[in-house]
Amino acid sequence: MKRKLLLIMLLLGVVLKGYGQIRISGVVTDAADGSTLPGVTIRVKDTTQGTTTDIDGRYQITAAQDAILVFTFIGMTPKEVPVEGRTVINVSLSSDITTLQEVVFIGYGTGTRQDLTAPITTVRAEEISRQTTANPAQALQGKVAGLQVTNRGEPGSEPQIRIRGISTVFAAGGGPLYVVDGVIVDNINFLNNNDIESITVLKDASAGAIYGVQAANGVILVTTKEGKKGDTQVNFSTYTGFQHATNILEMSNTEQYIELLNQRTGLTGSGNFFDPEDFPHSTNWYQELTRPALITSHELSISGGTDNSSYSYGIGYFHQDGILNTNNPENNNNFNRLNFRAKSDYYFNNIDLGYNLIFSRNNTVPAYNYSLYQAFVAPPAFTARQDNDEWTDPTALGFSGPFANPVASAYYHDVVNDEYRLIPSAYLSATIMEYLTFRSSISARLAFGQGKSFNPTYYVSGLQNNTTTSLNKNNNFNRNLQFDNTLEYRRLFDSHNVRLMVGSSVQEYFSNFLNANAFNVPDLSSETQYISLGDDTGRNASDGGTKTRVLSFFSRASYSFESKYLMTATIRADGSSKYNDPWGIFPSLGLGWVISQEDFMPDTRFVNYLKLRGSWGQLGNNNVPANSALIVGSPGPGTTGIFGSDNPIPGLTFQTVYNNFLIWETLEEFNVGVEVFSFEERLSFEVDLYNRITNNAVFFAPIPGVAGTSELLGNNGKIRNRGIDLSLGWSDRNTSRDLTWSLTGNFSTVDNEVLEIRNESGVIFGALTNGQFLTRTMVGYPVGAFFGYNVTGVFQNLGEINGYTSPNGVVLQPDAIPGDFKYENINNDDRIDDADRVMLGSPIPKFTYGFTANVTWRQWDAVATFQGVYGNMVYNAKRTIRNVFPDANYDLDFYENHWTGSGSTNSYPSAALTRRNIFPNSFFLESGSYFRIRNIQIGYTLPENVRNNLRVRSMRVYFSAQNPITLFGYNGYTPEIGGSPIATGIDNDTYPLSATYTMGINVNF
Repeated sequence: MKRKLLLIMLLLGVVLKGYGQIRISGVVTDAADGSTLPGVTIRVKDTTQGTTTDIDGRYQITAAQDAILVFTFIGMTPKEVPVEGRTVINVSLSSDITTLQEVVFIGYGTGTRQDLTAPITTVRAEEISRQTTANPAQALQGKVAGLQVTNRGEPGSEPQIRIRGISTVFAAGGGPLYVVDGVIVDNINFLNNNDIESITVLKDASAGAIYGVQAANGVILVTTKEGKKGDTQVNFSTYTGFQHATNILEMSNTEQYIELLNQRTGLTGSGNFFDPEDFPHSTNWYQELTRPALITSHELSISGGTDNSSYSYGIGYFHQDGILNTNNPENNNNFNRLNFRAKSDYYFNNIDLGYNLIFSRNNTVPAYNYSLYQAFVAPPAFTARQDNDEWTDPTALGFSGPFANPVASAYYHDVVNDEYRLIPSAYLSATIMEYLTFRSSISARLAFGQGKSFNPTYYVSGLQNNTTTSLNKNNNFNRNLQFDNTLEYRRLFDSHNVRLMVGSSVQEYFSNFLNANAFNVPDLSSETQYISLGDDTGRNASDGGTKTRVLSFFSRASYSFESKYLMTATIRADGSSKYNDPWGIFPSLGLGWVISQEDFMPDTRFVNYLKLRGSWGQLGNNNVPANSALIVGSPGPGTTGIFGSDNPIPGLTFQTVYNNFLIWETLEEFNVGVEVFSFEERLSFEVDLYNRITNNAVFFAPIPGVAGTSELLGNNGKIRNRGIDLSLGWSDRNTSRDLTWSLTGNFSTVDNEVLEIRNESGVIFGALTNGQFLTRTMVGYPVGAFFGYNVTGVFQNLGEINGYTSPNGVVLQPDAIPGDFKYENINNDDRIDDADRVMLGSPIPKFTYGFTANVTWRQWDAVATFQGVYGNMVYNAKRTIRNVFPDANYDLDFYENHWTGSGSTNSYPSAALTRRNIFPNSFFLESGSYFRIRNIQIGYTLPENVRNNLRVRSMRVYFSAQNPITLFGYNGYTPEIGGSPIATGIDNDTYPLSATYTMGINVNF
C-alpha cells in the first residue's frame, strides 16, 4: 500500500509541475548601447528546451515557474536569470570580446558570425559616418575585400561598384543589387552617411542566392538606424569645408607650345611657323576652369523607445559645389540633397509591426565635361575674355583646329536635373506558435525625375555660336512595388539549432518618360522657359514606358550541431515577364566546420576560433531590357529588293528586335574560406578562394541585315572570374592608459577571362578611337582588354626607317618620318596592319587593397583609411587628338620628354604626332595603379564636466581630410576611370577628383 501511495504522490508531483509551466517573453538588449540582439540563445537550465531571439531581439519560451533561463550569445557574457513566476523577462548582455562581430544581416533575416557558411562582410555605422562623402556607397572604398569602388569627381555622382570582377559584358547589368531595410532600390544616393546603421556585402553565390535572379553581381544590404529603448535622444551633426582639385594636369605654356608647333612644321613640312613674340598671353585652362568649392552637411535626428515601441526620425541637408568653375552663378555646377526619414516599431504580446518612410529630393546642376576636354586641346596663347570683356575667338589666332573657348563652353552650359524619391514600407510580424514566426511586408519605391537643358543664343566665334535658342525638357516616373512574405521556424533542442524559412516575393516595375524640345524659346528666367513658347516648327515630343513583373518563391534552411557543424541551403525560383520561358531555379549550399570546437583542439591562447567553410551556388541576371522576348515594329514607308529601291511602299519596319529565345544569364560560383580569431579575439584573419563562371552571358552579336537591325541581344558567351579575398585585423586595449587601437586591412585579387564567345567573329568590339576599335572582348583574354600596336621604339633617322624590313626585305613603315613610332611586326609579314595588333593590357586591376587604423586615447580619437589598386591600365585618349586638332596643346610631360632629334629619346615620339602615331598603341597605355590616403579624421569628445555644464549628453568636434593625397604615375589628373564592362579605363574628359577638408561637430542632447 505504501508503494502505491508513493507512486501516486510522484505522479501527482509531475502533473502539478506540468501545470506550473508558464509562457515567458521578453527582449534581449546590448548593455553597452541598449540595442536589441537578434540570435541570442535562451535555454531552460538542465533541460534540452530552448529558443533564439528574432530580428528585433524578442523571444518567447515556455518554462516552469521556478526554472532558470540561460542567455548566451557569441561575444557576450552568458547570464542566468531565475524565472520566479514572471511572464516578462527583459535581459541585457555585456560584451566580453572586442573584435568578433556578432549579428549579420543575410537577406530576409539575420544570422550570427559563428553560423555563417558564406563570405559576408559588414561595415558598421562608425566607419561610414566618419567619412564626408556625398554618397554612402563611396565610403565603402578600401573597406571590403573583393569590392572595387571607382569614384567619380562630379558632385553627387554615383560610384561604380564591382564585386569580384566583371561577371557580365552587358552594360546595364554590371552593378550590385541594393536592398535598404528590405526594400530593393537602384542606388543609395538618397541617404546620408549618418542615416546608416550598417552596410553588409554578400559577396558570393551562396550568400546572394536568397535574391536569385537579381544577385548575379553581388548584394549590398543597407540597414538604417532605429530607435533604442531609453530616453528620447536628439542628435545634431554638421560639417562645413572646402574642396580643391587634386593632381591637375600641367600643360605646356605658350612659349613651349609654339616651340612644339614649329618643330612639328619642320618635321612634316606642313603647317605654319609661329613667332612666340606674337602671343603675349599664356593661359592654364585647367586653372581657369577649376576653383575651391564649398561642401556642407547638416543633420538632425530624434530617437528613443520603450518596452512597447521605438522610433527614429531624421532630416538632413547636403550641399556640394563642383570644382568646375562655370563663371555663371545661374548654372553653377553643384549638387543638393534634402532628405527625411521616419522609422517606428510597435511591440505587442505576439505581434510586432512598424513602418519606414524615406523621402529625398536631389537637385543636380551637372558639369559640362567636354569643356575639360577643350581645356586639354586649346592653345594657351589666348585668354578667356578680351580687355573689353568680350569672349576671345580662338579661331582668329591662326592655329589649325576647330578650337573652342573652354570657359565660354562651361558658361553657356545650362542643364538642371531634379529627382524626387519616396520609399514607404510597412511590416507585420506575428508569432503564431512558440517556434513559428510569420512576417509580411509591403513597400513601394516612387521616383519622379525632371530635367531641363537650355541652349541660349551667343557668339564666341564662327565655330562656337548659337543663333537660335533651344529648350529640351524630360520627365520620367518609376514605380516599383514589392510584397514579401516569410514564415520562419526556429528551434533549439539538445545540441541542434534548426532554422527553416520559406517565403514569396512579388515585384512590379513600371516606368515611363516624356521628352520634348522646341526652338526659339524666349531667353527669360529658368522659371519661365516652356516648350509651348517655342516655334511650332521643329517642336516635337516623344514618350514611352515599360512594365515588368517578377514572382519569386524561396526557402532557406540552416542547421548547426553543437555550434561546430554548420549547414545552410537556399533555393529560389524566379519568374520574370522579360522572358518567353520565365522561370529560373537558383540553388545554393554552404557547409562549415568550427574546428576550434573539437575536443582534439587544444585550448590555447593562440587559436580561439577556427572555422573552415565551403559554398556553392547559382545566381541569375535579370538586367536585360523589358519585353526581351518581343519584336517591336513601326509602320512606315520603306524599300525592298523585291520592288526596287526607287519604289517605296507602306510596310512594317523593325523598331527594336529582341531574341525570342533569350534565357537567364546564370552565374555559378564555388568558394572556400577560413576564419581565424586568435589571442583572445584580438587578431582576426579571413581568407576566401573563389571561382565563378557566368554561363549564357548576354551581349549583342551581329546578325544578317535582313532582320532590320545589325545586332541582336542573346546568350553569346561564358566568363570566368577567380581570385582571393583576404582580411586581417588586430584590436587591443591598454586600460591603464585609457588607450584603444585597431588596425584592419584587406587584399583582393581577380583573374578575369572570357571562356567562350558565340558569334561569327569570336570578338565583341568595344570602344572606338581614331577609327579603330581600342578594346576587344574575346576568348582567352579579360573582358574589355586593350588591343593595339606594340611600340618597340622611335625611328631616329631615315636609315632606321629604311632598315626596318620584313623577312622578305620589304620596308614595313615606308611613310614614317624620324620621330615616329616603330611598331612591332607580330606576324612577320610584309606590312604593319590590323593583324599586328595584340593585347596591350587590361583595365581590370591585378589586385586591390585597403587598410584602416583607429586610435582612441582619453577624449581623443583618430582614424585613417588608405586604399589603392595595382596592375590595371588606363588609355590616355586625350593625347590622340591630332587628327581633329592638328595644333592642339601638349601636356608638360610630353614637352619635357618628346623626341627632338637623333638619340634624344627612344620612348616618346616627336611633336608631329601624325595620324601614323595616334592609332591605338602601347605608348598611350599607361599604368592605372595608385595609392591613396582615402580619409583622415581627428576628433575630440568633450569631457563629462564640460558636457554637464552645456547640458548635453555628448559633444565631439573633429577635423577631416578626404582624398588629400593620391600617388600615381599616370599622365592625367586621376587614374581612377570607370566605364562600361567592354570600355573601361579610357580617359577622354574625366572630371577631376577633389581633396576635401572639413570641420564638424556632433552633439547629442
